[in-house]
Amino acid sequence: MKVPLSTRKTGFTLMEILVVIAIIVVLAAIAFPVYARIKANSNKAYALNQIKQLCSAVGNFAAANNGELPAEDAKGKDDWGVTASPEADKAWYNSLPRVLGQKGVGDFVKDGREAAFYTKENILFLPGAAYPEGRKAAKPYFAIAINGKLIRKDKDGKKPETRLNNIVNPSNTVIFMEQGIPGEPKAHPTMSKGDYDGAPKGNAKSFVARYTGKGIIGFVGGNVREVRGEDLLQPNGDVIWSADQATDPAAIIWTTDPKDDPNGKGAK
Repeated sequence: MKVPLSTRKTGFTLMEILVVIAIIVVLAAIAFPVYARIKANSNKAYALNQIKQLCSAVGNFAAANNGELPAEDAKGKDDWGVTASPEADKAWYNSLPRVLGQKGVGDFVKDGREAAFYTKENILFLPGAAYPEGRKAAKPYFAIAINGKLIRKDKDGKKPETRLNNIVNPSNTVIFMEQGIPGEPKAHPTMSKGDYDGAPKGNAKSFVARYTGKGIIGFVGGNVREVRGEDLLQPNGDVIWSADQATDPAAIIWTTDPKDDPNGKGAK
């Protein structure tokens, strides 16, 4: 005897539900790494573009300022107030964005819009960086930093102005790098917690790798390169350097003169 349609059981059995859940879990396990890779590639492309723009702005700034490089920062604690001070006008984080027709960090402060510093409205913003969320920190955290080894202290402990023509090998000399922010994974095992302070200046020891183990560095010549922490630091934590690197086309140079050891006394 046929069972009337009105009395037949409808819906899914427990086994069918478990099969559907299993399929969803498998699809999610496949899709998540793909999505993460796509997002990382998108963030990397964005970072490459931003750092390229900053590198190009260095030459324009130097041309308008008697060949000088922009300042690393201004005197003080690199807090919001210092970035908006007149002394910070020549700091790279103000001068270079303005060269590009964008707002410098100090401009956001003067407008009372510090939160916009952590958005794409700011040319120094990188979407792959772990910026502080939900709180206003006492200072801005920089995901991009200028190379603090270019302007070295003299015998009196002062930092003289550095000119673009002082740089022996512009195409191999670092001017900008992706800088670590507190809490981000270290790019090299020898790095310490204090190396990732989000300061506006840094060096190989504060470099961060945000894209599957790699990060971006930009050179004075305007070119950029994707590297790992191991490409910059030796196993003991020293910056990779050799006295004859001036003739090495693949060398990564941190000082104005390739023969100047970046592990010696100097900036940051």
